[in-house]
Amino acid sequence: MNLRRAPLIGALLLCLPLFAACVSVTNPDGWAAPVIDGQDVYVSTSKGHISAVTLQDGNSATARWTFPDKDRDADNKIDPEAMYGDPVIDDDRVYLATFSAGVFALNKEDGRPIWPTDGTNAGQIKGNLAGGVALANGILYFGTTEGRLYAWNASDGTPAWPEPKHFDRGIWATPVALGENLYVATMSGELHALSLADGSPAWIDPFVATGAIAGLVALDGGRLFVPSINRHVYILNAEDGTVLADYRARDWVWTEPAVDGSRVFFGDFGGHVYGLDITSGAAPLWDPASVNGERVKAGAAIVGDVLIVADRGPVVTFINATTGEVLNRVPIEDAGTVRSNVHVGDGFAYVLTTKGRLFRANPQNYSVAEIELIGVKK
Repeated sequence: MNLRRAPLIGALLLCLPLFAACVSVTNPDGWAAPVIDGQDVYVSTSKGHISAVTLQDGNSATARWTFPDKDRDADNKIDPEAMYGDPVIDDDRVYLATFSAGVFALNKEDGRPIWPTDGTNAGQIKGNLAGGVALANGILYFGTTEGRLYAWNASDGTPAWPEPKHFDRGIWATPVALGENLYVATMSGELHALSLADGSPAWIDPFVATGAIAGLVALDGGRLFVPSINRHVYILNAEDGTVLADYRARDWVWTEPAVDGSRVFFGDFGGHVYGLDITSGAAPLWDPASVNGERVKAGAAIVGDVLIVADRGPVVTFINATTGEVLNRVPIEDAGTVRSNVHVGDGFAYVLTTKGRLFRANPQNYSVAEIELIGVKK
């Protein structure tokens, strides 16, 4: 049987120019998003360091711990360089994938490694990690820039498979576990479904797009949101990989969507923001909104009926999710740029910049305030 392919739009779009623009292997800087867990926020501050900070009254947060911590002997040998995948919080643990130091399970209370205990496990991994980890049934799954997919036991970091799975190109998107399957996207434009039970193929053939797939998100109803560098966004049936909707954006799409029921919202690299109703197909809710040509890499967030978009300016834009009307645009001065996804907590949206500065966007009055990070080590 032939591979299922997305409609051809011309020659295969290579992702090499995007590598230079977004991720330099010689100088990685990461784009892990702030993860909210009650009053705690886990933020990647610089060069793959992660800090657990507790939100205080007002616009401040106090650090409980930072990893790695140069003042601790065991951490001196750890150089993560960057962190691209969001940390995964599970009970009393924090799991994270670093660009060059491997994968870690940290104690949630003090940030100390539960494993590995000897510094790093990067030597067990072929390639760097440009995505995060997926946790399912006690197993962590992650892919590398060399096209290797690993499965490790979350309890102790030992391999759950005899050998990693090999793919023809690098894996930059964090794998997605949904139902009984694991979904793995590659920079050659392939999307594979594997059985969580034994790693065997769950689809007869992979889905193939005409551009790299660097992001992947599970939606309700057994569907997958698949953005591609070919300017298309696909909604797939996770059960068999068939295309339920194919929407062509105006520029490259490499971001996660904000989801509100059957509505999805996302931006592109040309500074356009889209709202789609995916009840049946992909019907535009309104003409694309503009963020004045600024690249949108960060995934948007929605609170109530207000969409919050952070671009590379960086500027935070508030948009009416029903009409597409731009409600306000708030520049963030001298803070680097924004590449990490915007996350929601306590009715606010949290924005993290490449300089490790954390901001809170208020959807009630369309304002943005910086949260002072007290005691964070960089």
